[in-house]
Amino acid sequence: MTTSEAAGTAPAHDPAVIGELLDRAVTRLKAVNALCSEEVERAVRAVPRHAFAPEFPVAEVYDPKTVLRTRYAEDGTATSSVSAMWVHTLMLERARLAPGMRVLEVGGGGYNAALVAELVGSGGAVTSIDIDPVVVRRARTFLAGTGYADRVQTVEGDAEHGHPPGAPFDRIIVTAAAGDVPPAWTEQLVDGGRLVLPLEVRGYQRIYAFTKRGGDLLVGETGNHVGFVPMQGAGAPDPRRVRVTGTVELATDADPVPAPGALPDVFALPAHQEPTGVRIGGMEPFSTLQMWMTGLSGFGLLTGTAEDFVHRPMVSNTTPAVWDGATLAYLLLPRVPGDTEVYEYVACGHGPRAEEAAASLADHVRVWGRDHRHGPGPRFLAHPALPEADRVVRTRHTGLLALWDRTEADHGLDWAADARE
Repeated sequence: MTTSEAAGTAPAHDPAVIGELLDRAVTRLKAVNALCSEEVERAVRAVPRHAFAPEFPVAEVYDPKTVLRTRYAEDGTATSSVSAMWVHTLMLERARLAPGMRVLEVGGGGYNAALVAELVGSGGAVTSIDIDPVVVRRARTFLAGTGYADRVQTVEGDAEHGHPPGAPFDRIIVTAAAGDVPPAWTEQLVDGGRLVLPLEVRGYQRIYAFTKRGGDLLVGETGNHVGFVPMQGAGAPDPRRVRVTGTVELATDADPVPAPGALPDVFALPAHQEPTGVRIGGMEPFSTLQMWMTGLSGFGLLTGTAEDFVHRPMVSNTTPAVWDGATLAYLLLPRVPGDTEVYEYVACGHGPRAEEAAASLADHVRVWGRDHRHGPGPRFLAHPALPEADRVVRTRHTGLLALWDRTEADHGLDWAADARE
């Protein structure tokens, strides 16, 4: 711990410099729609972000895109951080906080809890829980040094169980990557309350905003791709990875998981390629395609790099793939010959059903291109009693279903109402 941490104060900084950096950050946050409301802007201007990360240069602290990693595991991976400013403001906007609310923050570093305290005011209550005692002590130090110690309760514990003594909560904001929605979070949320979290579904980590609709039902939508440090404790992710080549693995949370040694032989077989006819520009977003893909049975991600991949992956080191127990199919995005700015999705298959698997994957992309490419994306249902069915992603505690059009969404909500009766 630095001297400034031990003393509970941040090192002295030129207020004019801080003010200029903050003004610039606010302007950039508004430009990308990560900051929209006057209330969140006031909170950002009120809380001295640099006081919660005194070991970093202030130019980094107030760069809206910079993540400030503050704690590491023995293998060098980050276990705690102060998220980039755009992530803080975006999640706070989606939480729709108001004065007097009771809020549980999962994963604490101090800064976000102080922002929440500003938004809920003196009539609200903020509880910040973290499993790491070092992170809790750090948060307490900085909250005390900035005058928020009496406005934020810091708790050491496993957030898998929420925080029963403080429940119920109007809002739960999770600041570590979750692979599931533990029952305690839904149970401790008031009806109509909102849960905002970075949820990793089939390898893709995005910010989800759910509203509780009675009982165990959560209804919501997803947004930006993010990269939070993973949950620890009972909710820690347990990814299943199977080697494909010396540098490529299949990461999946779907069944069936390939047997050890199965994929190298399959991947070594000739590839059948199926162009989809769906093309995009080099800077065109395709986040809705990623969500559309995750509903496929046997979905996973090919991670790593290899000379075998002669095409540009959809996203660096994360190539969407499907394994059916004998055949591997995956989706690449090579540049269209003769055009430096246009790419076309190509489905590739290896194995006894290579042609059929590639054709099926290509058709799936074509449906997205025809029906969903320019749409707003799906709404989501999260409920532990969702039936085993295509497109339902099962986790340890719940099921997640993407609803892609209004008719489907209405049907899904009708099902949920029936399930509660």
